[in-house]
Amino acid sequence: MTDKIMGRESLLRWIFTVVLGVSAYLFWFLGYPFAMGYQEQFQLFLFDYAYLAERVAVPGGVGTYVAEYLTQFYNSPAIGALVIAVVYVLIQRMVWMLAKRNLHEGNNPWWAYMLSFVPSLMVWWQMGDESTMLAFLVSLVLTLAAMLLLPRGRIPAVCYAVVAVPLVYWIAGPLVFVFAIYAGAKIGEEARTRLSATGLIGLSAVYALAWLLLSALFVPYPVYRLFAGIFYYRFIEAIPYILIIISVIALLLTIFRIYLPIKNPKILLPLSAVALAGVAAVMIPRAYDEQKYDLMEYDWLVRQQRWNDVIAKSERKQPSLPMSVCATNLALGMTGQLGDRCFDFFQNGAEGLLPEFERNFSTTLLTGDVYFLLGLVNTSQRYAFEAMEAIPNYNKSARAIKRLAETNLINGQYKVARKYLNMLQKTIFYRKWAERRLEMIDNPRLIDENNVYGYLRKVRLKDDFLFSDKELDKMLGQLLMRNKDNMMAMQYLLVYPLLNRDFPTFMGYYGYVQTLKNYTPKACVEAVALAYAQQRKLPQAEIQRYQMSSTWKYLMGEWKLGN
Repeated sequence: MTDKIMGRESLLRWIFTVVLGVSAYLFWFLGYPFAMGYQEQFQLFLFDYAYLAERVAVPGGVGTYVAEYLTQFYNSPAIGALVIAVVYVLIQRMVWMLAKRNLHEGNNPWWAYMLSFVPSLMVWWQMGDESTMLAFLVSLVLTLAAMLLLPRGRIPAVCYAVVAVPLVYWIAGPLVFVFAIYAGAKIGEEARTRLSATGLIGLSAVYALAWLLLSALFVPYPVYRLFAGIFYYRFIEAIPYILIIISVIALLLTIFRIYLPIKNPKILLPLSAVALAGVAAVMIPRAYDEQKYDLMEYDWLVRQQRWNDVIAKSERKQPSLPMSVCATNLALGMTGQLGDRCFDFFQNGAEGLLPEFERNFSTTLLTGDVYFLLGLVNTSQRYAFEAMEAIPNYNKSARAIKRLAETNLINGQYKVARKYLNMLQKTIFYRKWAERRLEMIDNPRLIDENNVYGYLRKVRLKDDFLFSDKELDKMLGQLLMRNKDNMMAMQYLLVYPLLNRDFPTFMGYYGYVQTLKNYTPKACVEAVALAYAQQRKLPQAEIQRYQMSSTWKYLMGEWKLGN
């Protein structure tokens, strides 16, 4: 009978664990696949000895190498979500296995099992901060694994801890303090006195501290960064205190029964499960800022060139920030709808077409995509390079490397393009893409036959020069004069002065475009009608026809978000 009860309890516990894994998988796969794409694009994992040596040469480098290996699978949302879900489950199960060692035999309280979910749920919540790296989670898993391997018996445990502390520090970084304190507590438990346990905890922590300070003599990082974790957080100057709190909670949950045995009231099972699930359901979504993740999704859709999905997203909810407006206008331009539908969406001036340059590693990539598709290939190349150099943790970017390879291919800089493509050959997900482009280098005719590269070779401006953000319309005009079939440049040239409410300039550009092509998009026709209406050359019936249009509302300063 007892075996049956224990079997049912074990099954129920596994069911709760499976619920955690399935919930996490669905959350990331269905709700935030673009967040995984955001993380993947800011690293370039290479199957290369030099890359491996660079990572493992510093404290926590082994865990980081494993984490970056896993992060590359974010390219596939199905696999990426599975990776994250498995990591959450591993953290929960390991915390439970460690905590269970401290329970009295036959007394495994349900509330204690439910508490083992807390570190996983806190990590899930913290990942709402997009700068939290998978390296922290993987390092926590490796640290917990080292704790599980701690042998019984004072002498074996001491010998293991002496060897394991520097090893865990090398593998997982400052999470070694979690291991050291746990080892000191467990070894001290053998002495049966609180005084011995406290002393050994302090001794273990000092031993770990000594290794950290010793490593500071050999690695090019400030000491405070060694305490915070070199690779746990993207911004190297920041100290993510919440990661320290998560580590402390995970530690406490593994040793809390050493001095405090607690009985097992059955009523705590449903109460603890409901309370934990309720808190998680309320708190976790709030950690994922809607506005920030909207921008990530726009960027992800642009990167995949899913133009209709960008437009559909904007139709569901009006874009309100420069980058979301920029993505919407780009999608409209790529589908030939910019001149017809630009004022169906919120606009914030010409910045919504081509945002001003910011030394920002995330938004600069999207702006560079606009320049690339317009034909300003050299400008796109500069933006890709600047974006990669601005990444706070000094990683390379797979997305930026791809763009640099493409721009050099188009410009005929084959040696430089080959350098970037050789790097991409050392990856899993970009190897075939790189090999196809290397074939183009060996046979340049394939570049001219490529729908994108061949077209951009025809429409691009070959001169390499800088220009003012205030004169972008002049550059658009240069593009159009270079190739009169450049419909992207034509659409952007006409819409640019309208977004600035500059009627005289618009009328001049519109007249020039009409000499090239009979192109009369809806917004332009309505703008011309407004110009005539202001000169009292438009019948009242026509005025009544147009005055409620989104174009007139914007040009008259009456368009507001939510119209």
